Amino acid sequence: MSEQDNKQDSNCCEDYQDVSTPQEERLQYECEQAFLRLQFEEPSGAEEWKKFSSRVQQEKKKSRKLRSFILFSVSAAALLIAVFLLWSNVATTLHEKQVAVLVKTEPVKQASVIEEDISSEEKTETPLPNISKARIEKEGVVLSATEADYTRASVEKVCRNIVSIPRGQVYKIVLSDGTEVWMNASSRLSFPTRFSGSRRTVTLEGEAYFKVARDEQHPFVIITDKMTTEVLGTEFNVKAYKDSEAHVTLVQGSVKVHLPGIDREVLLVPGDDITCTDDDFQVHQVNVSYYTYWMEGYFYYDNVHLSDILKDLGRWYNVTIEMEQDSLLEEQRLHFVADRSETIDSVIENLNLYQYLSVTKDGENKITVRKRE
Repeated sequence: MSEQDNKQDSNCCEDYQDVSTPQEERLQYECEQAFLRLQFEEPSGAEEWKKFSSRVQQEKKKSRKLRSFILFSVSAAALLIAVFLLWSNVATTLHEKQVAVLVKTEPVKQASVIEEDISSEEKTETPLPNISKARIEKEGVVLSATEADYTRASVEKVCRNIVSIPRGQVYKIVLSDGTEVWMNASSRLSFPTRFSGSRRTVTLEGEAYFKVARDEQHPFVIITDKMTTEVLGTEFNVKAYKDSEAHVTLVQGSVKVHLPGIDREVLLVPGDDITCTDDDFQVHQVNVSYYTYWMEGYFYYDNVHLSDILKDLGRWYNVTIEMEQDSLLEEQRLHFVADRSETIDSVIENLNLYQYLSVTKDGENKITVRKRE
């Protein structure tokens, strides 16, 4: 927003606060501001989600009563303002800012595992079962709709496996060493059927929570686009989508993060979250629960950039999300929580309760986010 716009907004507020302004106009302004100004308590897990939902419903009821009051008390002023808003919307449409595509809809895919024979480079793709009780057993590997277990995998041939989880799903993998990995939506994990050599190495694109089986003689290494994480045995979350900042959040133990872009190594202690870009990093102490609630079925954000929240929503609901190129939106951080079992329409409705956001759904698969005028 330009300095001139700020001055105009400030002047507008002062006009409405001035006692000489017609009473109906001031009442209309105050009512609309009260309707838009929602202060949510910071949520915390399942119990706080209930409180958050209850507060949202209360605010919606208040807004309905408030709107009825406005229509009853100041219908003449409302009509004039409606005409003004209609004119403003036409003018705004003529001068709409450009939008940036944050995430695009993808073709619907089934979760699968690709098995590559390292010696022959032959590849075999197996769709993962999509029925809860279905199981696939092959050479000691057990695949189900929710979990893949490699602890009893055959050692006769060395294969590399790539498990791909599509949007809107989560999945658990138990590696041959007993390490447990929970994969978030739109993620890929590459790993050997059996670990060999001095290091246990996997490659991740997306997000996963690792509970690494301890083995001091064989460090566990996760390679991602912007960093390499090395541990002996611990619990931590790694978020490494290509279109977002990379994070490692340590829950227990210790983790060493190597940043190849700037040739640095950082040692994390429990409660640390490291944020990595191509040429920089930051370490903060955080409440680690905020970074793992996705495993419990919640979107949970504490002071997170709006664009990162929207990308997560796009990956889960598989929708295209566009955001207006505006400095206020690009820098905006939110405290927001949502149940992943809710529909995208419900999430949009709650986002629209923030006074500076205008979120609209165009068709079934496109969401547009603009600054509320």
